[in-house]
Amino acid sequence: MGGNEGTMNPWLFMTINMVVVFAVLAMLGLIMVITHKLDPTKKKSKEPVNVAPAAAPVTAAAPVVANDEPVVAAITGAIVAMGYSSDQIASIRPSETSRNWRLDGRLSGRI
Repeated sequence: MGGNEGTMNPWLFMTINMVVVFAVLAMLGLIMVITHKLDPTKKKSKEPVNVAPAAAPVTAAAPVVANDEPVVAAITGAIVAMGYSSDQIASIRPSETSRNWRLDGRLSGRI
């Protein structure tokens, strides 16, 4: 064939391409970190954020209404999936700000 045989080596070609791709990815990651730190649109918190300690296990559970057992089971399962034990759940009650809970309560005659 003749010519420069070194430029036709597929391993060299692959190595150069991989170096270029990972260098570009590293540069983009660095740009993202710098942008995240210098973000002018981020709201500044004036109050220091305090991390609350983990909830202590509760011995008595709140009474469960028979109609809400599937809902309570789903909520408990989701909380346990987040890493808490079922003993740490103090109570599950509807939020006063949740429109769906209020509507459910009105429709069932509880509110």
